[in-house]
Amino acid sequence: MLAMGFDRQRNVLLLTLLDTFDNGTLAVMDEACATFFDAEGPSHSIFDFTSTQKVVTAPLSLERRAHKPAMCVGFERIIVVPQPELHTLAEKFRLHQSSAGLPAPYVVRTMPEAERLLGLGPLVFKPVDTSWLANDKAKVL
Repeated sequence: MLAMGFDRQRNVLLLTLLDTFDNGTLAVMDEACATFFDAEGPSHSIFDFTSTQKVVTAPLSLERRAHKPAMCVGFERIIVVPQPELHTLAEKFRLHQSSAGLPAPYVVRTMPEAERLLGLGPLVFKPVDTSWLANDKAKVL
């Protein structure tokens, strides 16, 4: 499942990933981001895996995904992942993107670290209506 928030003043999208992250969640996340950016324009993005319990996806799937360019060129992407095992996967994703010659996301352990990296001050996220993803209600809050 995922939830979305947006700090309009600082132009930062927050995707909070809950429970299990799998290929279905990845597809919903990509659709949510693409739809949001089409409507609102490009922004910085924070992908918060703090509440994610496990990742169920083949390493090859993450490697393939890492070879796709970012949706918002010129904007920062930050992955927040405190769990050691998941942090290792996020670092592998970052390294795959970098080795593919693509701008890689930052990988940090806490939201305060993500805020410091952006250097925009305290972030205040308002919930984003995700009813347009209603065809996959099981995955969206």
